[in-house]
Amino acid sequence: MTMKPIAAAAALLALLGGCAVTGPSSAPAVPTAPARWQSEPAEGPGAEWALLADAELNALLAQAEAANRDLAQAALRISQARTQAGLGALRLTPSASLSAGANRALDPPGGLPAQTTRSYGASVGVGYELDLWGRLAAQRGADAAQLAAAETDLRAARLLLRHQVADSYWQLAAARLQGELAQEQLQLNRELLAATQLRVREGKLLPIEADRAAATLQQAEVRVADLQADAALQRLQLALLLDQPPPGPLPQARLPADAAPRWRVGADPAAVLARRPDVQRARANVDAALARVQGADAQRYPTLSFSASFGTGGAQVSNWLANPVASLAANLVVPMIDWKRLDLQRDAARTELELAALALRDTVARSLVEVESALIEGQRLQQQLEANETRRREALAAEKVAAVRLQAGAIARADYLQAKNARLEAEQGRLQLQLRAWINRSQLAKALALG
Repeated sequence: MTMKPIAAAAALLALLGGCAVTGPSSAPAVPTAPARWQSEPAEGPGAEWALLADAELNALLAQAEAANRDLAQAALRISQARTQAGLGALRLTPSASLSAGANRALDPPGGLPAQTTRSYGASVGVGYELDLWGRLAAQRGADAAQLAAAETDLRAARLLLRHQVADSYWQLAAARLQGELAQEQLQLNRELLAATQLRVREGKLLPIEADRAAATLQQAEVRVADLQADAALQRLQLALLLDQPPPGPLPQARLPADAAPRWRVGADPAAVLARRPDVQRARANVDAALARVQGADAQRYPTLSFSASFGTGGAQVSNWLANPVASLAANLVVPMIDWKRLDLQRDAARTELELAALALRDTVARSLVEVESALIEGQRLQQQLEANETRRREALAAEKVAAVRLQAGAIARADYLQAKNARLEAEQGRLQLQLRAWINRSQLAKALALG
């Protein structure tokens, strides 16, 4: 090839590339986060997952991370995305082939006997595309963004798994503690029903009081059955999370006796958003969509590729070294005729970018609301716990007074049993509020992407 054809090809390439130039595609504006949290408490310890889990819960979490199927699927998707990124990074395309053939004429001329001719061949080649307009770089950028998105899926699955295991663990512990109180309350209500029926027969109470006592006993029986079912369901949930057969593990679950810590989030909202896997995935999707737009724009430009091959062949394999053929070629493709399809591809890529940008804005907004909601719910539960503590103290004091008056003969045993029943109700309410408060801290830890 002389210099004149090369210069002519270069000039044509530049001319056609200039004709295909479109406006550069830029990344959409990134949503901004507020300067501070609106519902953060004025004081308290910093948010930290280590403040929530005891040794047994940490052991369950380790088992879940080793056996959970969702984590295994997320890890495989990362491997799949990494393989795709490796394929996209290949610039050289080698090829090799072997061939063998035989021909025999069906109707030889002049009545001559038919002859069979054989041929054998082998070739090896390599192709390389010159990335003049960044199309291949954009493709590699899209693959890298998809890999980053897959990696965030693994972190999101791990955070969700930790939250689910902790919830089931604490609900199992609360069901066990509430079950003990419910059994005590059940026996108390049976005794209360018998005492009420006796007083009705003595004419000291109206018959409706016996019906009310029977209804209270029924509620106690239902509560015991519900708590037993809740414990069984939480064991099944743990079995699913730990990939174990039913009925699932039976850990010595413990609900912390202390109140859930009133955390200060500490980090500014922008820092929290930066570490949340769902926000990271949404940003990676925007990067991938932007790279596809850039690739669609670059497809409108001419492409220049080179190929080299070496081959040989002959009627016998022994003739291969006698007939080698080497070739070097350049291929210039000008996408002028296919402009309609290229326009549609570019429009589709830009629509995908707009969708990804809207999804990012939605994810950021939902993330901020999730954190603020967890903080608000934590404040509400704290107020409810304080109110419940006041009720519990009053019920405990009333039970003590009733016990003294019962010993003095001032009241009937049924009145004392009602006072004791009120104290047990307050105890069960406190356990339920404690459970909700610790689950709220787990939800806040997940929202803050702690760990």
